[in-house]
Amino acid sequence: MENFTAWFRHVTGYQPFPYQVQLAESADFPLFLDAATGAGKTAAVVLAWVWRRFYHPDETIRRQTPLRLAYCLPMRSLVDQTTNNIQTWLSQIDPPITLYQLMGGKIEKDWVSLPEYPCIVVGTQDQLLSRALNRGYSMNRHRWPIDFALLNNDCLWVMDETQLMGNGLRTTAQLQGFREQFNGYGNVKSLWMSATLHREQVETVDYKPDLGAFLGLSEADLQAEGLRQRFYANKPLQRATTVWDGGKETAYAKKIVPEILAAHQGGQLTLVICNQVARSQAIYQHLPSDTEKRLIHSRFRAEDRSNLQGDLDTFTGIVVATQAVEAGVDISAAVLFTELAPWPSLVQRFGRCNRRGEQDSITQVYWIDYADLNKKNITWHYSVEAMETGRKELQSLDNVSPATLSKITVEPEAIEGLIPRKADILQLFDTSTDLMGHDIDVSPFIRDSQDTDVLIAWREWQGKGPPEDTTALQPPEFCRVSLPQAAKYWQKVRVRNPAYRWERSQGEWVRVEKLYPGLAVMFPCKAGGYSSELGFTGNPKDREFAAITPNPEQDNKNDLAIQESLSPDSDDDNSTTQVGCFVSLHQHSNDVAAAVKTLLEDVPDGLKEFKFNSLQEAYDWDENLVQRLIQAGLYHDVGKAHPVFQDLLTQKRPERENGLWAKSDHTRQERKAMKPPEDWRRGFRHEWASALVAWEEYPEDFLLAYLVACHHGKVRMTVQARPRETKPSPPDIPYALGVWDGDEIERVEGITSQKHTLTLQCIKLGKESWRNRAIALLHHHGPFKLAYLETLIRIADWRASAKY
Repeated sequence: MENFTAWFRHVTGYQPFPYQVQLAESADFPLFLDAATGAGKTAAVVLAWVWRRFYHPDETIRRQTPLRLAYCLPMRSLVDQTTNNIQTWLSQIDPPITLYQLMGGKIEKDWVSLPEYPCIVVGTQDQLLSRALNRGYSMNRHRWPIDFALLNNDCLWVMDETQLMGNGLRTTAQLQGFREQFNGYGNVKSLWMSATLHREQVETVDYKPDLGAFLGLSEADLQAEGLRQRFYANKPLQRATTVWDGGKETAYAKKIVPEILAAHQGGQLTLVICNQVARSQAIYQHLPSDTEKRLIHSRFRAEDRSNLQGDLDTFTGIVVATQAVEAGVDISAAVLFTELAPWPSLVQRFGRCNRRGEQDSITQVYWIDYADLNKKNITWHYSVEAMETGRKELQSLDNVSPATLSKITVEPEAIEGLIPRKADILQLFDTSTDLMGHDIDVSPFIRDSQDTDVLIAWREWQGKGPPEDTTALQPPEFCRVSLPQAAKYWQKVRVRNPAYRWERSQGEWVRVEKLYPGLAVMFPCKAGGYSSELGFTGNPKDREFAAITPNPEQDNKNDLAIQESLSPDSDDDNSTTQVGCFVSLHQHSNDVAAAVKTLLEDVPDGLKEFKFNSLQEAYDWDENLVQRLIQAGLYHDVGKAHPVFQDLLTQKRPERENGLWAKSDHTRQERKAMKPPEDWRRGFRHEWASALVAWEEYPEDFLLAYLVACHHGKVRMTVQARPRETKPSPPDIPYALGVWDGDEIERVEGITSQKHTLTLQCIKLGKESWRNRAIALLHHHGPFKLAYLETLIRIADWRASAKY
């Protein structure tokens, strides 16, 4: 189909606005998109990407359009809505595009398994930026480089609702600057968009964007059918009679509720937005019981909140909410009450009122002032300066239609906080911990302040503690509670109703002795503190809720606490070593080499008709690099010929002792019940032995040795002995990761040239040390390209192992 307008209408059911057509048909994507709330920014960007990658008549534009799209959002509530919209559009088209979600509690890990296919990843800034910084939240550390690679190569980053991103906004700019400095495979572009966009905020010390690479709404857009009505929607504004004086929530609720009821119109939606959960709960509770009402805030269990928000688009009554509805909730209220807030937040809230311009005659917006912004002993949700700016603008307005708001320019608050520099990116490439077992904390780069929420779930059980067969906590059960509130609640109930957490190292539920950010804890339902109607209250008397029944399909104790150990690069590598049958080392090595070759040289199924290239062609790789990658696949497991590893594989299988094996038929349960062989070395890593063999056979090709070492993500930049690994005798022999100087590795027929006696001189300090050679390799290729090459070997290994 050569006509974007007709194609867009087929996919969405409505005529595209002129700016949407321009975005799809222009020579390149802009850096900035400024469009009013309701102007269809998500459809514009996503469908422009699909059109340019698959249908654009210019083959050059198709090939220059990134293979992946990462849609970055500041709030969890935005992710579900955006994903649902995109899924609806994708169901109307033919290309094999897969859609994934990445947000706390819902992490679709398999998005990385098909690097040669186009995909869309919708996620929160926490999940996406942590992965782009090689410190992915909610994932096994050994998989960090894979997500890091795919998000920093051949990817279009779209940052939506940038006014809510805080310090993460500047980090997205820094990352784009580093991608341009280091280069990567394919095009990596960024696009920032908002209804209150300030382009200058994206200028950073390492990134100087072209501020003129900008697309906004033209007069033709504003006159287009559908958009004109939204843009000129009537939204008269007045100050509410009630003022919050900083007193108790109940006193405030008693004053504001009569005003809300007087303004509410039967058969319509009234929306009340508070800045704190406690005030929203108080207002909700003081509304008459016979009123159709809902309460929406961030302190509900995920499943309860989803149920409450499910039909908001058709709900008529009074919805009391917090800033959780500022974005991501597609509602159109006839009457809006909002507490004083910073100007960007107010603009978002106004967008929830008369959204489509269909309620012009009945719409009214009220803003609730604060009596004294300088009052002491009050913890404000926003800065006083930002709220004073918001008040100043409100006092000058009597209407807040998008047309009116578009004429107002308010200088944004200065974004403060740390940003990653070039040295940080290079340091973050190394995924090993420091000597104390600690990692670099990337949270200051992602949010203005560290997330201090505790995840609380409630279950029913008899007796003093949860039974041994208690299943894993699942995302729908979690209620996010700030650390201070969670601690206060815990202190109230801990004596009679202690909390429990899953202790991975012990494989059991243990009592919670300390709360800290990010901890997932489980209380018995009888501890109270929660209401399905009010959300988290912290009051033990509130017990009007039921435990959420876990999904049987996810009933695995490993699900949250140790689910990463089930991934292809787990701590014990069982999922790729124990495959249900014995596979020879020769066979598996050749299978992986063949998988690498296919991954690089073949055009994936379903993409040939769209004239896609193979990865080798797309990235213009010469034959030398391709052969080195195939060779890395061939050599990746030769270290399994080490007698320590062979003894493990053939344990209780004497009939198999005469071959060299890569896989065994031991089940996970059988392996768990076995005692290790007498000569087993704790901490043995076969990929380290493989890398040493490859380096001895090809001493001038350190890239080959490095890629072989990296294929489980555990041996990369830094190699050193681990505290708990088995030490050699005599103790002065150099050793690391279970490999000792002088170990012998049998020749692997058809792969290695000879039997090898390993030397570990490379772990010592010096120019030719593993560490120094790896650093030189990193500087030569750059972090993004090197991580991508690692990723290809790992995925080829997964695919070859999956055959069995």
